[in-house]
Amino acid sequence: MDYLSSKIEISPTAIRQHLTILEKESLVRRERLKEGIGRPKVIYVITEEAEKVFPKYYNWLAQYLIEEVVEEQGMEKLDVLFESIGIRFSLLYTERVHGKPLEERVGIVADILNEWGAYASVENDGNSYLLKNYNCSFYDVAQKYPQVCSVHAMFLERLLGQPAERTASMAQGNECCAYRIEIG
Repeated sequence: MDYLSSKIEISPTAIRQHLTILEKESLVRRERLKEGIGRPKVIYVITEEAEKVFPKYYNWLAQYLIEEVVEEQGMEKLDVLFESIGIRFSLLYTERVHGKPLEERVGIVADILNEWGAYASVENDGNSYLLKNYNCSFYDVAQKYPQVCSVHAMFLERLLGQPAERTASMAQGNECCAYRIEIG
């Protein structure tokens, strides 16, 4: 604590208080480090939850990868790749929807999208379901490459067992991404 205290110029007590708060928020965890004789030292390690707080540049990586694919193999290859990625995503969740009626599959898919942070909801007008999500996972990339939306479309189609018609897209300026799924 003394070393850290001298580096950031706050008291060891204040540092302990900050670490206690971070620990309660699951942003750091305490580990004991046994070195020879004497009491073990306590070290604090950043958690996976805290790692999510730091900036990431996945969008840049995705955009550069897409640009490379387009330059080397053309836009048609991009469409094929995004559909293939949608299929791969769906394979991870097939067991959760297998054998379930459409209404239940739509609910499960909304739950999966919410696990991804999509803020999804489902409306039923008697003829179709309208699956909406208010946080687009691919928003930055979709601004430049709207074909990325086919990942979600293929994902939905595979898990629901029928077409999901995109009726709105945040990348195109709508308030949400929405997909219509016909009933029966």
